[in-house]
Amino acid sequence: MLSFTAVHALAGCLLAIDVDAEHLGWGQPPTLLLIHTRPNHTASPAHAVRSVEFPLRRDDLLTDPAGLPALLHRLAAGLRQPHAATPYQATLDTIVRLIRATEPDARLLAWATCYDDIHTINNASRQVRRIDAVDTDGRLYQLSHPRGDDQPLLLIDDRPEPSEVPATYPGLIALLTAATQKASSGGHGTHGEAGPLRRPDGTDEEPIFITWGPDGTSLRCQVCGAVDAFAQDEMPSMAGYGEDTYIRCSRCGSAETSDPIFGWRAKPAPWPAPPKQDGP
Repeated sequence: MLSFTAVHALAGCLLAIDVDAEHLGWGQPPTLLLIHTRPNHTASPAHAVRSVEFPLRRDDLLTDPAGLPALLHRLAAGLRQPHAATPYQATLDTIVRLIRATEPDARLLAWATCYDDIHTINNASRQVRRIDAVDTDGRLYQLSHPRGDDQPLLLIDDRPEPSEVPATYPGLIALLTAATQKASSGGHGTHGEAGPLRRPDGTDEEPIFITWGPDGTSLRCQVCGAVDAFAQDEMPSMAGYGEDTYIRCSRCGSAETSDPIFGWRAKPAPWPAPPKQDGP
């Protein structure tokens, strides 16, 4: 469980990220950030944590934030790949190695994403910079900075309700889980805890899909083994807000879904498929 000081320091880090984004200007593609502790700077809470941009491949750079939730899940799948190294695994290993060169006891604190969005404020559409983050306790941080305003608004929710989380929340949870699982399996993770780790959202569900192939660009169903045999879609949620998303294996029917109410879920289908019963 993170201390109040750690939560406060992480909040300060997100505010600093917003300042940096303001200097870069509007219209930047969404960015992904890994936030870690800095044990050698505990004398100053303001410097107790640090953010590092997690670079995206050219094909993953987005111009529309609507694609961000799916991208986060795809990145998490790349980090979970158990059979062969993927480009994003190599990226994470490099970042961790550089961090530990100066901060040997550093550990992963949170994942965050910074992106531009459009919000309706006082019946008018305004451009808003958003920073969504999830820490290792599953705590949700939401920073909103309307264009032209002097100060952002930062909300911290210790126990976010599924109906109130942003569309990026399940993907950030998946990234956090993938990184901690990588650490617990003996890889060059961001902290040295051993043993099985639960998803930060409290479930033990394993993902249906993992990345596959020498360059990690394919998806493989872990239930039936089918590669690149899937259908996926996203649509406005029937809850009246947010998005419902799914990706389903075309061979066995196993699926991963997410929605604003129940969050991310894995639905493995029976395999081998049971024989069809002949009619009477």
